[in-house]
Amino acid sequence: MQLDELKAIKTAFVKELELAAAGTRTSLPFIQHTLSANSLVATNDIFQTLVVGGSIFQKATMQKVDDNIKILMHASGEQPAFLSKQTLLEFVASHIEPEVKVIALNFAYPLTPIARNDILDGTLQNGSKENTFEGLVGQNVGEEIERYMKEMYGRDIRVAVANDTICLMLSGLIHHTWDHLAAGIVGTGLNFALFLDQHTAVNIESGSFNKFTQSAAGLDIDTHSAVPGDAIFEKEISGAYLFRHFNYLAQKRGIKIDAIASSKQLDYLVSAPSPDVAQLAQEILNYSASLSAVQVAGIMEFCRRDIVFIMQGSLYWKGYKYKETIEKLVIEMCPQYSASYENVLHSDLMGAAKLVA
Repeated sequence: MQLDELKAIKTAFVKELELAAAGTRTSLPFIQHTLSANSLVATNDIFQTLVVGGSIFQKATMQKVDDNIKILMHASGEQPAFLSKQTLLEFVASHIEPEVKVIALNFAYPLTPIARNDILDGTLQNGSKENTFEGLVGQNVGEEIERYMKEMYGRDIRVAVANDTICLMLSGLIHHTWDHLAAGIVGTGLNFALFLDQHTAVNIESGSFNKFTQSAAGLDIDTHSAVPGDAIFEKEISGAYLFRHFNYLAQKRGIKIDAIASSKQLDYLVSAPSPDVAQLAQEILNYSASLSAVQVAGIMEFCRRDIVFIMQGSLYWKGYKYKETIEKLVIEMCPQYSASYENVLHSDLMGAAKLVA
């Protein structure tokens, strides 16, 4: 895409952010989270973080040491399907250590954030195909875990909850202040988060942005998707769809190649013997990176400050020249501010920890 086109999309994205921040309904859900004003754990206290979502479960016993957080024990394993509220509660309870009184839960499912007694919690909006959470939809996840632990084990614990995008951004607080932080997930899916102020974190759900013209491939993919009209920006960018862009365009251009089944294959195809195949693979990756850069530049322009983006996602970190393309275009689209990009070790756990410490 030409730079002028990208700048026009960026302007539309910034306008959506501004309207959403003012309370106007836009294509961006702009989900605001009120963070706890006070730490729930004292210096040297032991607490626990749990990461529930995807196929892998993580847990860590952690300790607050002055302004730092130390991981004392870390474990992971396969996560079962949560078909009911009871299944989730029993699973979580089985992983809570005996001495722990505070739990931070990174819960990668659709949540409506609520502030509950100076603790961030989330109301479960809905489940997914594999995780239906029957009996839990519409209830506060942390509050239900607290109630279960009290009724079944006589234990008084506090449970703070946030989704994975918010936790990713909070992991940056280990080394940076809130006013220079944002976060981005550019992998199988797409999303960004930002801070409005010290105690307000926003999950933008940026894949829902729709103030742009869909590509022919994107329009076709959306038309044949399970939910047409939903997350159309994500369908232009994310790894869940890029291989479909390749297959669509290869057919339209008469390029003789078998359909690919994974966006990871694009990284290999950029070096394919066929110039047409290599060019198309690079074109698709460049297109995706260019639209990702629009959101990075737009967030800085909206926030009006230099920002460190805590990034996650194999497309961003491993895609062929993907990161370099974003960095170059962000400078061209938003030269008045500076962006840097970081990968935080154990970000899922460290971000959850910052909910309580």
